[in-house]
Amino acid sequence: MIYGNVNAKETEHAYDPLIVRAINYCRNTKAADIHESKFMPEGEDFKVLFCERVTGPKSEKKAEVHSRMVEIQYCAEGRQSMGYYPDLGCFPVLEDHLNEERDVRFYQNTEDAGEIMLPLYPGQYCVFFPEDVHRPWCTAGTGPEPIKMIVIQIPLSKLSR
Repeated sequence: MIYGNVNAKETEHAYDPLIVRAINYCRNTKAADIHESKFMPEGEDFKVLFCERVTGPKSEKKAEVHSRMVEIQYCAEGRQSMGYYPDLGCFPVLEDHLNEERDVRFYQNTEDAGEIMLPLYPGQYCVFFPEDVHRPWCTAGTGPEPIKMIVIQIPLSKLSR
């Protein structure tokens, strides 16, 4: 898992070139341009999901993992808490959709996962790999608030490293 900010310089040298392009895509997209949609940018090897949601209690949000993709969660507007813990392969499964169509597994809420909550404010992002369980859309403050996110899904097979 990587936790960063689009204005930090480390992205140019430390990450796979495709992850750098995806982060640059986020950096260059204005929050006002974000409306619920899903598409493949021309000439890119990743899928973009523009998401407009309202945050809610952690207990109402699902922890998820993907087996064939890297997922970047970028906060364009608003704020949320993002849950994270490593997938040790021993947590109870709520729903399993690790197939060609969906590539997502949801885990049941469990207290022994060692989950940490990361604050995501505009400009911040998380990069999740197949071994990283994440729980998006959790309330960061005292109550629900609207948020705009860019979620980029990169096939693991497209990374060069």
